[in-house]
Amino acid sequence: MSRSKKSRKPGSAPTAKPKLSKVELANVEKRIRKTKGKKPGNRQQEAMQVKKSDQQVNQHKDPRIGSKKPIELGAAVSQPKSKPVKATQAKQDPIAVIRVVNTEAEPDFSQELENIENDEGLQAILAKQEEELALTEQEVNYFNELMERHQQLTEKLAENEEPEDEPSRDGTSSEDDLWDKLDNSSLPDDFDKF
Repeated sequence: MSRSKKSRKPGSAPTAKPKLSKVELANVEKRIRKTKGKKPGNRQQEAMQVKKSDQQVNQHKDPRIGSKKPIELGAAVSQPKSKPVKATQAKQDPIAVIRVVNTEAEPDFSQELENIENDEGLQAILAKQEEELALTEQEVNYFNELMERHQQLTEKLAENEEPEDEPSRDGTSSEDDLWDKLDNSSLPDDFDKF
């Protein structure tokens, strides 16, 4: 068999078949291939269609045309709506009654007052004052703060306790005051005659 020499001339070589797109290839082939995913540019096309559809609906919609729902012209006899029967459940009381607890306890003024009076730092400052020694700024500030707080606490404790010397709420005085009033009162002279 004789060998043929390769040539670069276009006419001598066989022509290639033109490439087909997937859709055309699917039509040509006997077997139907599944297409995976959507076509390129699908997101932009869908967005454009949504915008166009909104504009088209607004353009074609006539504001004079209302609802197509039929209107009843006569008085329609409406049947009373029957409420669905619900199975009544036994009311269950909660296991424990929830109580709100105040987390902030009421301040114990007397305890705080005792703590201030028994403060070792304050005792040392008072000892220095008795000996007439000079105090530092920190000691003076500490002393002033504690004394202000001490004064506030004593005022609050005085408000909480009712003084016994004052007349009670009824408007009556104590027994001693009543006896003194009786003794000092000026009785008429002819009172003894009765």
